[in-house]
Amino acid sequence: MSRLFNNSWTVRWLRYLNTWREHRRIIKELNALDDKTLRDIGINRCDIDRLIWLEYDKEKRGKNNNEK
Repeated sequence: MSRLFNNSWTVRWLRYLNTWREHRRIIKELNALDDKTLRDIGINRCDIDRLIWLEYDKEKRGKNNNEK
């Protein structure tokens, strides 16, 4: 039963939704900083989305944790 639950599209969707919410929270926090502060930590405003959504996240969208 637990295997069926882990492979469910609903569970995968909920995991993605959780990841998306966390990423959005971080993006909002970084966008709230002024340009000088972003430069001080080595980030350009135009790079925020690319830095937060790593290639790994893009590849894992819609897959469960057991898939590669």
